[in-house]
This record gives sequence, C-alpha cells and structure tokens, in this order.
Amino acid sequence: MSVHVIRLGGNNINKPSIIESFLSILNQSEDQHILVISASETIQQVLVQGVDLLCTKIKTHTDLLNELKEEAHQVAQLNQLTQLASFEAALSPLDRLLRGIQYTGDYSLALSDQVQSYAEILTTALLQDILTQHQQAAELLLPEKLGLIVSSDYGNASVLREPSTANIKSSQWGKATLIPGSYGKTKDGKIARLGKRAADYTAAALASILEVDQLQLWGISKAFKTADSEILPQASYIENLTYAEASELAYFHHSSIHPRIVEPLTEQHIPIKVYELHQAEKQLRTTINSANVEKSQQIKSVAHSDNIAILKLNGPGVGFKPGILSILTTAFAKHQINIRSVITAQTSINIIFNKRDIAKARQISQQIELPSVNQVEIVSDISLIAIVGHGMQQNHGISAQLFSAVAKHKINVLISGSGASDLVSYLVVKEEDKCKAIQEIHKIFFHH
Repeated sequence: MSVHVIRLGGNNINKPSIIESFLSILNQSEDQHILVISASETIQQVLVQGVDLLCTKIKTHTDLLNELKEEAHQVAQLNQLTQLASFEAALSPLDRLLRGIQYTGDYSLALSDQVQSYAEILTTALLQDILTQHQQAAELLLPEKLGLIVSSDYGNASVLREPSTANIKSSQWGKATLIPGSYGKTKDGKIARLGKRAADYTAAALASILEVDQLQLWGISKAFKTADSEILPQASYIENLTYAEASELAYFHHSSIHPRIVEPLTEQHIPIKVYELHQAEKQLRTTINSANVEKSQQIKSVAHSDNIAILKLNGPGVGFKPGILSILTTAFAKHQINIRSVITAQTSINIIFNKRDIAKARQISQQIELPSVNQVEIVSDISLIAIVGHGMQQNHGISAQLFSAVAKHKINVLISGSGASDLVSYLVVKEEDKCKAIQEIHKIFFHH
C-alpha cells in the first residue's frame, strides 16, 4: 500500500464536478492519501477583512461568524450537504478567539497567525463534511496535533525538519487524512503561518519527511501554461519545468503555487506532479523536477504581474551619491515592504515593489531625508512582463526577440532587466499595453 502526499486546492469545495472526480479517485484506490488543503479564497477574504473591521469596532465577532456561516451554507447548497458538523465544531474555538479580540483589542502577530489559520481549518472542515455526506471516511488532523514544528517568524515561518520528523513518521495514516495547510506549531506551542497561501509548502515538507516518490498537486486554480489563458486562450500547458522555473513563475503569480514549494524537495530530488481532476480521473499536466538543464532550452512561458509599482527617486547625480539606496531599503525592511527589483541610472533610482505597499512607501519617502533627490514619484498603472526559461545567457538572441516583439507594435517599455538570472528577462509596460505585449511576445516565442 502506497502513501500519497497531495495538495488539494481549497477553492474546489465550490466545484461539485471536481469534488465528484476527487471522490471517484479515492473510492477506486486502496492507497493512503495525505491531503493538505489550502484555504478557500472567499473564506480567507471574509476572515482577514472581517478581523480588520473587528479591530476597528466596525464589525462585531457575531457579524464575522455569520458571514463565515453564510459562506459555509453556500458550499452546502452547491454540494447538497445536509449537515455541517465538522464546520460547526471548527467554528467554536474561533468564536472564542474573536470574542477576545473584540473585547480586548489585542491583535498581535502571533494572534493574527492563529486567527488566519482558520481559513484553512474551516475549508478543510467543509471538505470533511462533503466526504462524510458521501460515506467517505476521512480524519481531520490539525498540524499542531500532527507535530509539524515551525520557526517563530510569524507570517513567514519555516518548517523545522528535525523536530518535526519523529512526530510525522510516527503518525498512523488512514485512507484519507485531511490536514489544513499553511501553518504549524512553534517550539513554544504557538501557531505560526508559513505564508499567506502556503499549503503547498506544508505538503512539500511532509513529502520530504515521509520520503514519498512524488508530491502531487490536485486541482490548482491556475495551471502552468505558456501564458495566462485569460489573456491568451490558446496558451498551451507546459509539460516540464525545473524547480527554478516553477519558482520563478510562482513569484510572478503565474500559477497558484507558493514559491517555497521546492525548498524541502531539492535535496531528495522529489518531483512535483501537477494534475487536473476531470471526469473521475486525474490528468497529468506538468512535471516539475531537478532535471539537468540543457543549454538549448529556451522560453517556457510569458508571465506577468499587475501587483507592482515603481518608486522613482530622481535628481542629478543620485547614482553618484553613496548611501541613498541603503537608507531607503533599510526603511522598507523595517516596514516589511518587499523590494522586487532595483534599477539604477545616474539621474534616477527605480525601486519595484508590491502595489499594496504604495501608501507606506509614499509615507516613508516623504519622512526620510534622501540626499541629492529632488523628486519622488510613484508609478502604479503598470505591469511587469517576464519571459521565463533556462538558457537566457546562452542564447543571445532572446533579448533582441523580446524587444522586437514590443517595438514592432509601438509598445513603450518603461524599464527592462536581464542578466541577473539565467532564466528570466523582464520589462515593465503601461498596464493598458499589457495584453497586447503578452500576445506579441508569445507569438514570437511560441509561433502562434
């Protein structure tokens, strides 16, 4: 009897056809399935936004619980559930936490991680209710009960393999074990999250510790394709990716996996198999592994991200003045603003960061003194487009092809970058030019 470690996308609780295929696969197998569940995006959004309003007294804990119950009832209707016993049981301890936040106003980083973990817990509980309705036995096993030990970096913790291994290897697995992903327990017993949507990192850690022959991803929201199929419907599935290519595409939000998924797998060379669930079967779409990179390999995908902004520090000689970048990056780090890239010239320093941090970046740049800077500008109506694939530095015509694709159609490139990595070159364009740029770049490299 084999043990399979699987990350199942939590959004699938709203997709009865996928649930039907999932149940059929379980029923046809005698193997043991360890299913790590990601959060339903709607449940996560209700919870995160609701707690923010709870802290500012705009909502009560009862309002938030009612919204979560409404989401659960919608799932129940879609899946024709008659009972929500597991969901109701999971909601009870969350009720106590929310009451405490409402009455004390305390919402520390540690408490925030504990509350947000319920996005995965509630999603997993709803999946257990669905399985129960279909007479499929499944145990719900919380990471803290499993003994998944993580660092105390709240919001961005790491799995601690050594203290976790004995706990996990001694566990008894049934035919279906459901584990909420994205968090674990610190050595002092507190809950810490591995990231915003990091269930696949949890699954990868379990796959590594249990030494399975592959990590399976079932029903991810966005498959690995040569471009975003919402922009380019004819985009093809990517059959093979290296760990590095997959991580880069995840970084650009091209596919719904966490960039850290490969960390636990690289040493043992455990491959990742990405499956779609369809008509009672799982269909292999992409294999991710540590295969040797051939110099002839080129572009795998045209990825993009709209979640960027540029902070431009302009002034004669800013490129000559030492310390400007150090001052700003230190301030950004203090306020937990992630810098995605930096492009410098003698008269301008351009810092690319996440769009959600615009307000904080503007406030920081106004409050600190930056020598030689006479103008600070934030540009937000932009998109980052990247071509991803090993072999950039061995195939010198790639950059020329990239720029000819956009220049031919009079698309203005605001910023470009390459050379920092062998597997990515990127450019920044106006958001209104994004779709056209992606279409033309894709046409150049994939010939359709």
